[in-house]
Amino acid sequence: MEIQNKGTTAGYEWDVNPFDELYELWGKISEGANLGVPHIVGKVTLKSGKIGGLEMDVILHGDEEELSFRDGDDIYFMFPAKPEDGIEGIYLKLHKLLGDAQ
Repeated sequence: MEIQNKGTTAGYEWDVNPFDELYELWGKISEGANLGVPHIVGKVTLKSGKIGGLEMDVILHGDEEELSFRDGDDIYFMFPAKPEDGIEGIYLKLHKLLGDAQ
């Protein structure tokens, strides 16, 4: 049985599961916290009012920085991802940034 994510973020329905992507990045987030401030950088692509594409990776930065902006159907973002926030807390930051970029 396949389970589909029907959740919404910033008024958009997800066609991809952001938690799958965040769990894949968890090792980089945890290890990066020993060297600097891990940040998630990425892009979502809107397709017919849904988030149909999601690309994310982890970079290290010396300070906590946050930004998001929209360029056509793409929303670009960067935000700090602290291990103590957990996957759910990191998702909530992503949710907020996507809403701010509208």
